[in-house]
Amino acid sequence: MASGMTFKLWCRYSRRRRSPRALVAIGFALLICFGVPGLAPAADPAPGPINLWPVYDNRVNPLDRARERSGLGPVLWSSRSLDGDVEEFGIRPFFFRREEKANQKLEWDFLYPITTYRRSEGDWEFKFIELFSFRGEGSPQAGREERADIFPFYFSGTREDGTAYWGIMPFGGKTYDRFFGEEADWVLFPLYFRSVRRGEATTYFPWPLLSVTRGLDPATKHTGFRVVPLYGQEMKEGVFAKYFALWPLILYQRTGLDGDDPQTDLAVLPFYAHHRSAGLDSTTVLWPFFTYTDNRERQFEQWDLLWPFVKVARGEGRQTVQLFPLYMDDRKVLHNEFLIREIRYRDRFVLFPLYVRNEEEYPDGRKVRDRILWYLYSDAREEGRDGSTRRIDFWPVVHYERDREGAVLFQTLALLEAFLPANEWIARNYSPLWSLYTYRRNPGGEAVYSFLWNLLRHEETQEGRSIEVLGPLLHYREAGADAAVSLLGGLVQ
Repeated sequence: MASGMTFKLWCRYSRRRRSPRALVAIGFALLICFGVPGLAPAADPAPGPINLWPVYDNRVNPLDRARERSGLGPVLWSSRSLDGDVEEFGIRPFFFRREEKANQKLEWDFLYPITTYRRSEGDWEFKFIELFSFRGEGSPQAGREERADIFPFYFSGTREDGTAYWGIMPFGGKTYDRFFGEEADWVLFPLYFRSVRRGEATTYFPWPLLSVTRGLDPATKHTGFRVVPLYGQEMKEGVFAKYFALWPLILYQRTGLDGDDPQTDLAVLPFYAHHRSAGLDSTTVLWPFFTYTDNRERQFEQWDLLWPFVKVARGEGRQTVQLFPLYMDDRKVLHNEFLIREIRYRDRFVLFPLYVRNEEEYPDGRKVRDRILWYLYSDAREEGRDGSTRRIDFWPVVHYERDREGAVLFQTLALLEAFLPANEWIARNYSPLWSLYTYRRNPGGEAVYSFLWNLLRHEETQEGRSIEVLGPLLHYREAGADAAVSLLGGLVQ
């Protein structure tokens, strides 16, 4: 009945002349219907689906257990889980908002990734094209940290201990956890810049040509200076010693002197370079013409000629033949890596990047990925004790994904999914705009097929079957032994 009355009202309105004032009123009414936060009614009175394709669609999604509303195809969108915990609202591709009340999470995007906002409990972050960045995290009890940056000109924040800081480039200031260091201050950058990192302070005057390094703790005897590119040295007694001349042509360093595996590196580029350590020796002559590696730790020898064109490796830990870009077969065995007793890798290509195959085997499972022309076609499979997964991307036509529980997603077209896998924000903001056909199935076997954003829709659920053809034109419902057919949005049943 609700579907039929709505269809009659829509037909009556479509025959009238639309004034600008009427269009504004209708637009405001649509915002209410689509559940704009603060405007939406607390409960949806419509018990069944309303399909006025492509203007308006309202139904309960049996897979997500949510009341969903869409309009103008995939452009207007709102969703509320049946338990009221998760709410979504979007005007694709311009704006999307998602809230999870139980987890105290709120996310919204404006032309993602240009402008984003994320909040989880008391932590929040706002970004505008990575240039304007504002963030707050922590708690009043443990200390709260806040920061506000307008890159690359203005930086400010408050540390967990309450210390406030700020800086304006290039004039002067002091910051924490910026510029790849723990602390930084500057005056008329690059004339003066000081950075603190891992227990050392380096002062540049000007950056990066002249610099002096000192350990924050004098007992470490950490010193160094550089006149780039002419000469530089940095030493920490009993730990390392590093030197360069005519950087980056001549380099010499000894590291790990306080451990079980001290290492020595020497380079006079491009004529000669070597690396020496307890587990690995490598010698290069006239780089990139020849390199020999003896990896005793992983038990293999390797020869590189005209890197990266010719590579041969032999030994228990690695077997490799590479004639880039014609052919490669590379087999590696790693022991006691990543808390796993043994991992076996095999990587192959033919006429790179025409065909590439990557395999990974470990005690509890296996991963395989085949690619043609890198992103044009990709087929990734994983098998393990807790189930198997598969993902296929055939750009820009097909995206297919099956998770460990057995849930399936198939869509066409797929313009960005191959390049940005597992990006939930792309899936929310953009994927529905070009998904002309979708198929979804949950682990229980319930499935939904949709063509052109419900112009044709087919549902298979535990309650029965539902088929919709040409929007409100034809709707067939089947529940157990009962079946019903309605035409024109319920005008004829």
